Amino acid sequence: MSDQILQFSVPPVVKSVTVSCAPDKAFRLFTADLAKWWPLARFHMAAAPLTCVVEPRVGGRIFERASDGTESIWGHVEAWDPPRLVAFTWLVGLAGHEAQRVEVAFAPDGGRTRVVLTHSGWEKLGERATAMRQSYDGGWVAVFEQAFAAYANAA
Repeated sequence: MSDQILQFSVPPVVKSVTVSCAPDKAFRLFTADLAKWWPLARFHMAAAPLTCVVEPRVGGRIFERASDGTESIWGHVEAWDPPRLVAFTWLVGLAGHEAQRVEVAFAPDGGRTRVVLTHSGWEKLGERATAMRQSYDGGWVAVFEQAFAAYANAA
């Protein structure tokens, strides 16, 4: 057997929405209002999820807090550039060395904002990469394309 490391590529999940507000507001709604739009009853880690939070700085945590006060880390902010970009690791259900990357870019589109979410790093999951990517491809539809877009468009 060869000592070669198997290299493969799994395309990122890319989702985009256009929301009816300016980039600074869209950025604020995505980050500061995470607990108001995230469908926590459906997408959570704790048995009794209470809220979810983005700490607004590079190195800040993205986490969920349960009703008993327990915190579950979803990731850490890697880029904080309001109102253009926020990027963070994604650790939900993963070991640290398997951390994914989620990047959310905000760009003016007339009087609206085009928001593009890119979730990458699937190769770190080895044999689970394709199945996990497929699962998140559907999950981001419900969370980002539906829940976030509806919240931002109503705000």
